[in-house]
Amino acid sequence: MTEHPLQSLAAYSQCVAEMLDRPPVRRSTVAVWSVSPYTGIAEGEVWFSSGFRLRLREELDFEARLITSYGYEVYREDERLYWYDDFPHPHDPT
Repeated sequence: MTEHPLQSLAAYSQCVAEMLDRPPVRRSTVAVWSVSPYTGIAEGEVWFSSGFRLRLREELDFEARLITSYGYEVYREDERLYWYDDFPHPHDPT
């Protein structure tokens, strides 16, 4: 049985490495590191061969197996196309 990716720093690091080891990924600066025995951070950028770039930051809770905070931005060259985060957006009905 496959280990849950958010079970540990090692499991999440392996999951990220496997996702980034694919032909559409041209380059990446994503790193995953420990903040405490039970928490971690994943942060960096991913450049795709299609010309898109993903910037991400995740705060991880391995004990609860949760991404407790996140932010993702998608760019094409220098133009930010989309962003997703965990902050409330009261004026956005979506």
